[in-house]
Amino acid sequence: MSMSHARIFPRYSFYCVLGGLAALYVFLAMMLVPIKVYILPYLITPAFIHHKGAIVVLFLAVPSAIYLIFWQGSDFFAWLRTPAQMTVGAQGLRLGDRTLAFADVTRFRHRHNRNHVLLDTRDGKTLRLRLNLWDAPDALLAAIEEAVGATMARDVERRLHAGETVKFGALGLQAEGLVHKGQLIAWSSIDTIRTQSDEDGMEVDEHLVIVAQGKSRKIDRSKIDNEPVLMACLMQRLPTH
Repeated sequence: MSMSHARIFPRYSFYCVLGGLAALYVFLAMMLVPIKVYILPYLITPAFIHHKGAIVVLFLAVPSAIYLIFWQGSDFFAWLRTPAQMTVGAQGLRLGDRTLAFADVTRFRHRHNRNHVLLDTRDGKTLRLRLNLWDAPDALLAAIEEAVGATMARDVERRLHAGETVKFGALGLQAEGLVHKGQLIAWSSIDTIRTQSDEDGMEVDEHLVIVAQGKSRKIDRSKIDNEPVLMACLMQRLPTH
């Protein structure tokens, strides 16, 4: 069954762009004061320029503007060139003139801090899905995770049974356990595996926390490839306590 998702306006990203432009405007106003051009006459005056706090505003304005416009505001610029609708089915998705078969996906990456999904395909191309640009983003993510995971799972199981180490970015998977930074974590030594959200200002980092023999390891989930497949394999192999 196919599901259609409509493009939605990214208000947060748009406001970030406006905030960045405002910061640039303040910077420009401060630069023009020495030549007696006052574009913010009630805020940026010669007296303000000589205030000790002005230098802080001066140096923070441009990097703040760059961060707001090109990082936090990138979804707005992508929205301008994004088709109005995307259709997701069991076999693949259609986005404008582009179609992508889930069977052609070789790597799935979820950039949690930006809510972007990157789908690498056999032809060497990458499709970036900005989930915040679509209605029902959680349902969209779940549908793609399920479809991609089901397609890849059979190949992963075959490779594990053949004794291979299957790479999942920051983690590896073997029949005997997980591999992290070259160290094997045996299934029997794992106490718990959970996800954890850490907020740092406007950023939210998602981690996979593995507790084995009383020692915790935190792995950035954005550095885990094909996470839906990995999680499905973990659920099958983790010991029950």
